[in-house]
Amino acid sequence: MKTKTPNLTEMGVMNPEQITDYSVVHVADDMDVLKINYRRPKNSFLPKRRRYEFKRMSKPMPGNELKGEQVFRYEISPILARATAELDSLLADQKQLTATKQSLQQELAELNSEFNERITHLSKMVDALD
Repeated sequence: MKTKTPNLTEMGVMNPEQITDYSVVHVADDMDVLKINYRRPKNSFLPKRRRYEFKRMSKPMPGNELKGEQVFRYEISPILARATAELDSLLADQKQLTATKQSLQQELAELNSEFNERITHLSKMVDALD
């Protein structure tokens, strides 16, 4: 299943299938940093980690203007919120694909084992006919 990533594309992420994980760090009252880690092919010139900074949106707290002071509430950037949602979806798809691959490999190993046991049994039966 291919996840659409318009917000990541808008940020400049060209290879979302190479993303391994990400983290969001709140560095200041009005700043968040998104760090994305990649699994790059050998000898790639592209970075293994990219960093994006997002300003938080400040909104005045309701009721504080009556007290004569301005207190602000900082909310996460909408672009960052949409990007993290896309990253969560993308990484969930990758984990599901990995789980499917592992289950198929396990089933193949079991089938191989059963097949070898059956061949051994038939060989013993042929040898017993002599």
